[in-house]
Amino acid sequence: MLDKYQKVIYKKFPQNSWLSSKEHCERLFEWTTAYRRNLPLFVEHYLGINLYWYQILWLYLLNIFITIVIIAGRASAKSFVIAVFACAKCILYPNTRVVIVSGTKNQASLIVKEKIQKELMPRSENLRREIEKIATSAHDIEVIFRNGSSIVVVVGNENALGYRGTVLIYEEFKRIPKHIIDKVIMPFAMTRNAEFRGNEECEKYGVKYKDNKEFNEEPVNIYISSAAPTSHWMHKLLKDTVKSKYTDNTSCMLATDYSITLKHNIKTRDYLKKAKKGADPITWREEYENEMLKENSDAYFTYALLNKNQVNRQAFYPRITEDIKNKRKNPYAIPKQAGEIRILSCDIAFVERANKNDNSCFTCIRALPESIKYNADNIDGKSIEVKNGYRRLVPYIEASPGSDVDKQAIRIKQLFYDFEADYLVLDTRNGGILVYDRLAKVLYDEERNCEYPAWKCMNDDTIANRVRVEGATENIYVINASAKFNNDIAIALRGVLNSKMIDLLVDFDTAQDILRKNIPEYNVDESGDVMLFYERPYLETRALINEMVSLEYTKNPQTGVIQLYETGSNTKDRYVSLAYGSYFIGLLEQDLLSDRSEYDYCCIID
Repeated sequence: MLDKYQKVIYKKFPQNSWLSSKEHCERLFEWTTAYRRNLPLFVEHYLGINLYWYQILWLYLLNIFITIVIIAGRASAKSFVIAVFACAKCILYPNTRVVIVSGTKNQASLIVKEKIQKELMPRSENLRREIEKIATSAHDIEVIFRNGSSIVVVVGNENALGYRGTVLIYEEFKRIPKHIIDKVIMPFAMTRNAEFRGNEECEKYGVKYKDNKEFNEEPVNIYISSAAPTSHWMHKLLKDTVKSKYTDNTSCMLATDYSITLKHNIKTRDYLKKAKKGADPITWREEYENEMLKENSDAYFTYALLNKNQVNRQAFYPRITEDIKNKRKNPYAIPKQAGEIRILSCDIAFVERANKNDNSCFTCIRALPESIKYNADNIDGKSIEVKNGYRRLVPYIEASPGSDVDKQAIRIKQLFYDFEADYLVLDTRNGGILVYDRLAKVLYDEERNCEYPAWKCMNDDTIANRVRVEGATENIYVINASAKFNNDIAIALRGVLNSKMIDLLVDFDTAQDILRKNIPEYNVDESGDVMLFYERPYLETRALINEMVSLEYTKNPQTGVIQLYETGSNTKDRYVSLAYGSYFIGLLEQDLLSDRSEYDYCCIID
């Protein structure tokens, strides 16, 4: 029902205006009210965009709650729904400020570039009419509407300051640190500046908009993502959202898995079968089945522990055949830093064991010495340098089903020299000793048309004497693991993770953003081979993390020795390779930390 001021507002327009008609004005009020109360109706009627039933439900709920959490599997068109909602909200509510926040700018910008600009605008003439301009530069991604509304893209980090939003959308929010949301993004929130509330003329008709609390609009927070483990802060957000739904009724949670994509033929069954075959089990359960995995009480490594160490943004890539043939240097080589030591760590598998989900794994690790200087308040005023040990950076992992001895020995030599490694850590169990025998000889590489020198064991005289070659380089640290040794490497690796002294490659979404920004050929590859080449180190890192969180452990009550073991069809080859290399670096740290030249020695008598 119109109030007294709305009933006469048609008189405020020029006579040649369509709105100068009382009937037209009343019709506009009625349709605006109907559209605001039924947002999906507005999308289908005015914008001309057809919706599936679940999208209709989502849009309706998005417009009536102030906090919405959507946990949806991959390919459920959640970005499409968010793009439609943002546009509809901006049109129906002038001066709306939508801020889309994501862990990476590329992820958030996809809603503007791919959904709004390339998908929605070509389908809707009215939407094109409502939008004044779109900016899609590297530093400025924004949609500006003619009624004063806007959609802005922001990266969720410490630098995201100074923005204001009536609607905050956290795209793939599981990638955004909780402290960034609380301290940086939440302060963006503001109430919408509805201009009609400042209209004093309405008071002549006994109507006051300014002080009427019915017109107050709370800022809206929309969280959207695929599932994460229960250890993620998402889990508490979901519990709080459900609690709010049944108390103050201001919040709502929605969830869908891959079945919604089959229902509406967004993705075909064959596509999903291929996706499942190519994904590791944990990724499939999280990204497609939308399952929040609960870490087993017997798990030795947790998602939270591993994820906080995913900070390395620079991957390493071995030389490719084309560069070798053209005698070009490796364009992906990483220059060594002062004092840096590089290790290639190997866990070996063979053809006859390959049907047991066993892989050979080669892990490249950079060991960078770290220290902290303290200003000492002593007599001579000299500062004191305290050495922390080696920071381990893991820029490359390569895992493949076991092959014959000669092929693996050649591949180890290739990676060793490509990575400019200083030491090789080699597992000599279960036939790994045969790989050592090949490495201890001069080898010819047919693929690269070069000859590799002989190497020699540095920590076991019996093994070193198996093959004798004059001038062989002592650079192989061999491991023949025992139950006690496996206990020690597990404890040592968890200690390194807890102290944040190991940098694993960043998550895959962040990696894609890095690759799109820095690798031109990554963006234009049609075959998929180039993309896979650049993505492989990050995918292997994800596989490593999935492997480690799947490991369970038992503890011998008599000896206290910990035993890690796989569950189901999971493997632990990547974990073993990393743990061996990290353990060897720990041995090097003993030499590094034993250097006490900065300190004076004295006798202390108790």
